[in-house]
Amino acid sequence: MDMSQYLGIFLDEAREHLQNLNDQLMTLEEHSDDSELLNSIFRSAHTLKGSSGQMGFNNMMELTHTMENVFDALRNKKITASADMVDVLFEGLDHLAAMIDSIEQSGSDARDVAETKKQLEALTGKKDTSKSETVKSSNDGAMKQQNDPQAHFLKLEDYEKAYVKQALDQNLKVYEIQVTLNKDCVLKAARAYMIANALEEEGTILATRPATEAIEKEEFDQKLVYLAAVACDEQKLKHKIETISEVAALDVSSISEIEEQRAPQKQQTVATEKKRDQTSRTSAAAVKKPVAVAKTLRVNLDRIDQLMNLFEELMIDRGRLERVASDNHHSDLSDTVEKIKRVTNQMQETLLNLRMEPIEQVFNRFPRLVRSLSKELNKKVNFVVKGGDTELDRTVIEELGDPLMHMIRNSMDHGIELPAVREAKGKNPEGTLTLAAYYNGNQVIVEIKDDGAGINREKVLDKAIEKNVVTEEEARTMTENQIDHLLFASGFSTADKISDISGRGVGLDVVESKIQSLNGTVEVVSAPDQGTTFTVKLPMTLSIINALLIQTGEEVYAVPITSITETALKRQVKTFTIHDQTVMDYRESVIPLVSLADYFAVPDRKTDKREGSENRGAVVILSHGDKKVALTADQLLGYQDVVVKPLGKYLEKVPGFSGTTILGDGRAALIIDCQRLIETNKTIKERA
Repeated sequence: MDMSQYLGIFLDEAREHLQNLNDQLMTLEEHSDDSELLNSIFRSAHTLKGSSGQMGFNNMMELTHTMENVFDALRNKKITASADMVDVLFEGLDHLAAMIDSIEQSGSDARDVAETKKQLEALTGKKDTSKSETVKSSNDGAMKQQNDPQAHFLKLEDYEKAYVKQALDQNLKVYEIQVTLNKDCVLKAARAYMIANALEEEGTILATRPATEAIEKEEFDQKLVYLAAVACDEQKLKHKIETISEVAALDVSSISEIEEQRAPQKQQTVATEKKRDQTSRTSAAAVKKPVAVAKTLRVNLDRIDQLMNLFEELMIDRGRLERVASDNHHSDLSDTVEKIKRVTNQMQETLLNLRMEPIEQVFNRFPRLVRSLSKELNKKVNFVVKGGDTELDRTVIEELGDPLMHMIRNSMDHGIELPAVREAKGKNPEGTLTLAAYYNGNQVIVEIKDDGAGINREKVLDKAIEKNVVTEEEARTMTENQIDHLLFASGFSTADKISDISGRGVGLDVVESKIQSLNGTVEVVSAPDQGTTFTVKLPMTLSIINALLIQTGEEVYAVPITSITETALKRQVKTFTIHDQTVMDYRESVIPLVSLADYFAVPDRKTDKREGSENRGAVVILSHGDKKVALTADQLLGYQDVVVKPLGKYLEKVPGFSGTTILGDGRAALIIDCQRLIETNKTIKERA
């Protein structure tokens, strides 16, 4: 049987279990006596071990089994968790993550993990070997049960009984599921894996007969027995398993019924009381409002992208249809177009939601990073994460990890002080680093905030002058915000010596360039001895944006609404010239005035020679951080949702544009790169 058809499911679930292990190991040091935490960790490792073995990745299975032994010793209180132990376990998780990547790329889990396994074995004080005697013993008991078609769970381990009790207390249904496979079934372990997956979609597997190790090695005949706690009814459970091929027979029984069937006659009264109590509990649960279970479907991302591309074409044609309806003044056509517009707007929202993913999948990477840096820097840090359920377009999510990592490393290294220094300042020796995300209009805001020393602006200016980032004359006129923003200059670093963490001048400059490529902005605000806050503003999606269409001559351009502060008629603003630069008076400050026609060297533009023509047209005020520029155009055409298309390899290096879109009349309109326009503030000729 070709197992490659299950590879995608295996990889997705393996990554989920790895992330769960990463998250829970972070709390293990301080909560090593939390039995529920230890059981959850053990179950994740156990499931990962089983699925990797069933897929034939033995190296991965053996390493996970060694880690599972450590978790088992912890939950049975044979050993105690420590920082060194968690370090070794994290090393094991790193190997597993690398194996998963290797499996995805090459289909192999080959990796040298001998040293890590040796360290893990040392934690439990014994070498990790799967002794055949132990397997044989557990199988013998299972075989005896399987020879009896009516055999049930007569003897449960104490921890299995605890699982059953806990499940019943939570009003879950506990079933014993006996599955008999076809006699000619070749890959019995693969079928067992599929059955286990079907059960885990509805609840939790509490126990198996034979033991999981025997199932992985196919050391059983055709019968498997599962004990599972689920929320669904018996019929649904049967249906899910019966649809799996090569299942010859199936028997599903309630655990309460089993107890009554196997109880001796002299205990019948007790059994009756138990049944009555169970019936009462079931009746009480029945009157409660049922909990809605979300139904999910795994869909290939390429299909969603293809669907999005088709919808973008529909949006372009909708624009053309709106233009036709407007030109013809036909009421029926206009009504139909309006209805199409409402429906496509709903479709747009639904499709964009399909592309949205919670930002927690990026945030989950950083607790471990902070822990590692804390140890390396000898600092005490309380890492607080908020707003992990905030959603962003997956394209943005994929690119966000590195910028956030650099800002967190900067806060850990340059922001938060050593415990002794903090105490001398009257601060808590443990610093606080907060990573938060929240919505603000059609943007997502991500903040990295520390309560450290703040930015030493004098040192920043000295380093900037030394590295020729700014001149001494420029430094004297810079505001505090401008000085703070120097941290994002290319090659800039305030570190006195180079280390593994900082000092190489690579980091925050990468942050700003990456965030700008996502049509976002990054700002920094700092106060001495109070801390520093990095604020990243991002659009929720990059595929469809709301833009203001502006026209100069025969050319139409799109300006992203996120970059617009306000608009005005040109005759309403006061302009004058300073050092050959046209500027305008804006709210008691002076900002540059840039002609759109001059900036893009619009060809064959007719000059309006009528009296007062210099005051005709409109002004669009753009902002990026604390910088502003006023852009002049012939007229404003209105706001519109536009589909962002890439420029292509021939035009991607043309300055001033971030993409293009198709208008309702079929013409292409270039989307202005407002951030670059504000930063450069030079015309095409001046830049040439």
